[in-house]
Amino acid sequence: MKRSLLYGAIAAVIVVAVAVAFVVPNLFVQRRPAPQEIVVGAVLPLSGRLSEIGIYYKLGYELYISEVNKNGGVYVKEFDKRIPIRLVVYDDESDPTKSATQLERLITVEKVHLILGGYSTPLVQAQAPVAERYKMPYITAGLITSGVHLTEDGKRRYQYLFGLLSSIKNLALTTIEMLKQEIDAGRLPKPLKIATVNENTDHGREYLAGLKEGARKYPGYFEIVYEAFYNIGEKDFTPILTAIKQSGANAMLNDMRLGDYITMHRQYTTLGLCHLVVSYGPRGPEGIAIKELGTAAENVFGGQWWSPADPRPEVQEFNRKWEAWVRERNLDLPPEFYGALAYEAARTLVWAIEKAGSIDPDAVWKALRTLDSPENGLKPSIVIGGVIYFPEETGGQINNPILLAQVQDGKPVIVYPKESATGTFRVNKC
Repeated sequence: MKRSLLYGAIAAVIVVAVAVAFVVPNLFVQRRPAPQEIVVGAVLPLSGRLSEIGIYYKLGYELYISEVNKNGGVYVKEFDKRIPIRLVVYDDESDPTKSATQLERLITVEKVHLILGGYSTPLVQAQAPVAERYKMPYITAGLITSGVHLTEDGKRRYQYLFGLLSSIKNLALTTIEMLKQEIDAGRLPKPLKIATVNENTDHGREYLAGLKEGARKYPGYFEIVYEAFYNIGEKDFTPILTAIKQSGANAMLNDMRLGDYITMHRQYTTLGLCHLVVSYGPRGPEGIAIKELGTAAENVFGGQWWSPADPRPEVQEFNRKWEAWVRERNLDLPPEFYGALAYEAARTLVWAIEKAGSIDPDAVWKALRTLDSPENGLKPSIVIGGVIYFPEETGGQINNPILLAQVQDGKPVIVYPKESATGTFRVNKC
C-alpha cells in the first residue's frame, strides 16, 4: 500500500514537472507585438511626363486599401488580429534614377513593411533591382516588357518581381491575328502594307519584334514598308508622318505612350492622313484620349489589359466603385486598366499577407510563389481571364489574354477575340 502511494506521488510529481517544463518557458516568451498599422510603400510618377497615368495607380491602390480598412484591416494570423494598412507614396517625377532612389528610401528610411510596384518600363526597370536587393516582393501592374522579366536565355531575371500585365509582344501577335482574320474575310487587302513607329525603348523594340514575328508566320499577308523609332516626349512628328505618307502604307501600327499618341494623332489628323487601320499598340481606346481627340479618335484601336466595356458583373461593379471614388475627390478620370489593375495588385498583396499569416517579406514572397499557374491562381479577378497567376516560364509575368478595343461612336468597343467582343471591327474609309 505504501509502495503504491509512493509510486502515485512520484507519477504526480513527474506530471507536474512536465507541465511546468512546457508552461513556464511560455510565460517568458512573448509573441512579437502587432504593429499599429501595416505600412505599404510605392513610388509612382505623380509629376512629370507620366503623371497623368501615375495618378491612376495611386487611386487604384488607395481604393482597394480603403475597402480593406473599412473592414478593420487585413487579418494577420501571426498576431491573430486585423491590422489597418497605411499607404505611403513617393513621387519619382517620372525619372528612373529618382525612382530607384525613392524606393530604396522607402525601404531603408521609411521602413515600410511591404511595397507595391511603379508604372512604365523605364521606372520599373529602375525599381526592380532595388526590390531584389532588399528581398521585397514587388507586384507591378505597370510593366509589359517581357525583357524585364526574363533574361536573353529565357531565365527569370528577378525572383521578387511579379507582373500583372501580359507582354507587349503578346499584344503585337494578337494584333496580327485579328488583322489576318479581317484579311481572310475580305475586309482588308492582301498583303496589308504596314507603317510602324515605336518608342525608342525595349518596350518599342519588343512590339516591333512581335509584329515581324507575326508577319513571318503568315507569308503573303503582311508587308512592313516603313519603320521608325521616336524618343518619348517627341513634340513634332511631321517628318515621320511625311515619310509614312510617302511609303504607300495602308495600315499604321505603332507602340506609343499615351501623351505621344495624342500628340502624333493630332498632327496625323491635321495633315489629312488616312489608313485603313490605325493602332497605337497599348494606346487608342482610353477615355482620356477620346476626350482629348474627340472625333479624330474614331476607329483607332489598341490593346486592352482590362476594359471597362467588359460585360462581366465584377468588372461593372468595379466601374461603379471607381466612378464613385474619383467623384468624391472631384476628379474626372474614367475607369481605365491602369487603375483597375493597380486595384488588383493591391488585392494580390493583401491576399498574400493573409495566405502567409504574416507581414514578413519572405513569407509574403513564398505565398506569391504559389500562384504559379491558372489552376493555382487567385480567382475570381477582374483581370482578363479571371485569374491572377505568375508562371515561372515567363519570369513571373502573367500570361493572360489581351483584348483589342476600338473607338466607335466615341466609346471603346471590344472587337477581339470573338468570345469577348461587344462589337465588330470597323475599317476606315480612305
